[in-house]
Amino acid sequence: MKTVFSVWQQRIAPVFDTARQVHLVDAAGGRITAESDHEVDADLSQRIAWLKARDVGTVVCGAISRPWQERLEAAGLTVVPFVSGELAEVMQAWLDGTLRGTAFAMPGCCGRRRMRCGRGRGRRRF
Repeated sequence: MKTVFSVWQQRIAPVFDTARQVHLVDAAGGRITAESDHEVDADLSQRIAWLKARDVGTVVCGAISRPWQERLEAAGLTVVPFVSGELAEVMQAWLDGTLRGTAFAMPGCCGRRRMRCGRGRGRRRF
């Protein structure tokens, strides 16, 4: 299974749409078998072609615009958005199957189609 992590200064890049560096990981049996760093094209179509040519199945990233996420998913890629943290820690959580927990959620982000982190609807009045 090949996964790409969008990277900036050894952390998950805050915004996938503008990230130019990725860390490509090939894993099997819960262990990394190969990994490498790459610079990717800014154009989404070119980026998708690059990912597909390398048989990538999953993209782990920080924030991502809805149109970009939808295009990646339409191309058959799984997108794990709104992740933050040090690359090494995020990769270990991904291998352990604990990446989707709140420890690696971007501050203020609980994912799309959810209310604001359990705060309910509307503003509170004091």
